Amino acid sequence: MGSGSVSALVDLGAGIERRALAVEEFGELVPISRFGGQGRVYRPAGIPAGLGPGPVVVKLYRRPPPAGADQVLREMVAWGHLLESDQRAALQRVAAWPLAVVRRGRLAAGIAMPDVSGRFSAPFVMPSGRRERVLLTLEHLLGADDFLQLRGLGVRLDTFSRAEVAERICDALALLHRHAIVASDIAPNNLLIAFGAGDEPEVCLIDCDSMVFHGRQALVPVQTGDWELPADFAESPNTRAADAYKLGLVVLRLFARSHDARAAGAHVRHVPVELRGLLACALDRDAVNRPPVGEWQRALRGLLAGGRLNNRYPGPAPAPRVVVGRAAAPEPRPGPAGMPAGAARSAAPGAFARAAGAGAFAGAAGAGAFAGAAGAGATGAAAPATPPLQLNGALWLRRAVVVAWIVAGTAVLLLVLSRLFAGAIPVADGGGTGAGAQFGTGATSPYTYRSYDYGRQSAPAAPLLYGP
Repeated sequence: MGSGSVSALVDLGAGIERRALAVEEFGELVPISRFGGQGRVYRPAGIPAGLGPGPVVVKLYRRPPPAGADQVLREMVAWGHLLESDQRAALQRVAAWPLAVVRRGRLAAGIAMPDVSGRFSAPFVMPSGRRERVLLTLEHLLGADDFLQLRGLGVRLDTFSRAEVAERICDALALLHRHAIVASDIAPNNLLIAFGAGDEPEVCLIDCDSMVFHGRQALVPVQTGDWELPADFAESPNTRAADAYKLGLVVLRLFARSHDARAAGAHVRHVPVELRGLLACALDRDAVNRPPVGEWQRALRGLLAGGRLNNRYPGPAPAPRVVVGRAAAPEPRPGPAGMPAGAARSAAPGAFARAAGAGAFAGAAGAGAFAGAAGAGATGAAAPATPPLQLNGALWLRRAVVVAWIVAGTAVLLLVLSRLFAGAIPVADGGGTGAGAQFGTGATSPYTYRSYDYGRQSAPAAPLLYGP
């Protein structure tokens, strides 16, 4: 083979598996993601032999990785292949671990990894009402409890479900830490979530090629905004202590239903009391005292076994619905089968109120996604009718100004008309005015124009143009 297609092989009991492949061996690559901070993911036209069963995707880097990256990536690939079958299966359940290094010539250009979209994609109701399959990530779990229901998924994100998700994330990190691997960039878009049978969650870490493997990192470190260590900690993100801090952020934001909480503060009342001590230590600047993942596992499992979480910690109330103003209520439209006309409309305000607290979907959803999700929420239990609209001061002021202009315009118009009528009626002899003075009271004869002599001279008067 030429240098562009030389492959490294490892002989295992299960057969020959390949650690390095030329990019040309995958055929045409179809992009299935936007460009991220490190690269882009593609679906290949073909899967070369030796990558094992299951679908595969290819991640190609935006720019050449630093020197030594190829060696670290090959060691990561070899370690994954050399695990015992049960350990390897456990790893692939919680991480999209690299299967092979992808090369252009003799330089590393990316990795091949398992395609986990089949496990972690879900049909979402988009703002347009169209359903699309998107990868469900931790980002989608940081909003209101009914966000996924509004998106068309039958999963309520109550406190018990959030505790289950936190426990699964701890399991994934514990497996990595046992093998001297640091996740480093723990962020919502790097954590995929799925709800299987019985709504039990699964998690999977992606971008594993950027993790710290046995003290070395193949790629330039990237930290997601709002999830990085505070700058005043002056601390490296490539340690298990840094992972412990970010795990504390995950737990806090899950229970607080918040995308940006940094300290327990006002959110602490939503965190189960059994976890508050661990949370305080995890978010502290003293890295030595941050709890390891195992302590979180024990605490969360005891919490889940105890039950009654939803009764003890129901979570924050949905954000209040803000109404700016409304001219008139729309005419009632026929509701779905079995629902009287107008009932669907009365349920919709409650759906919008729940969507307002869901937060933003950063990744695949836009800012207006919650408005589109309200239609899905209206199919659930009907919310109480919205109280009558109360007019605010600004609306009253606008209406008063309009009325004042109408009154002023009417007054001016009446004044002009009265002047016109007064000018059209001449003054009669003797000081009388109007038809009554000339024809007597109650006269109905038409007014007759008369001519008047304005001169006292004896000269003959000029002929009148409009004489009687």
